[in-house]
Amino acid sequence: MIKEVADLFQLLKNVHATVDKMLEGLSDEDWVKKPRPDFNNIASIIEHTALVERRFFAQVKGETPDIDAGAPFKATSWDVPKIKALWAESLEYARSVLEGLTEADLDQFGAKLGVGEVNKRQLIAYAIAHTTHHRGQIPLVKKLLAG
Repeated sequence: MIKEVADLFQLLKNVHATVDKMLEGLSDEDWVKKPRPDFNNIASIIEHTALVERRFFAQVKGETPDIDAGAPFKATSWDVPKIKALWAESLEYARSVLEGLTEADLDQFGAKLGVGEVNKRQLIAYAIAHTTHHRGQIPLVKKLLAG
């Protein structure tokens, strides 16, 4: 893996590790409990984040997956073991995509997002920023659940 990509992947791994630490000790019931009716639960946050990572890293790979990353926020029930497995697989998928990238690949078109067109370098950074954003929601949900 080229150094720039290795550095970005290490950052993603670090963010994942902090998320994993926050999830330690939570029951499946804790994952699906909403702290308030207008809040997302941990299951929907983690599933959404994993789906967005899958979509973004598939786009880095040059694919255009049909993934509805908003579906977890509209769901009324969640398969927590499936979500945990999806989250656990996310880093390995990212690594498998990133390990073969070259410097030239990073300048290629990555995706068209709400912020405009981004190259693959920017898409990787955006994926990390997105995961980090949702990482910040977990302590709030946990605090509200604790009362």
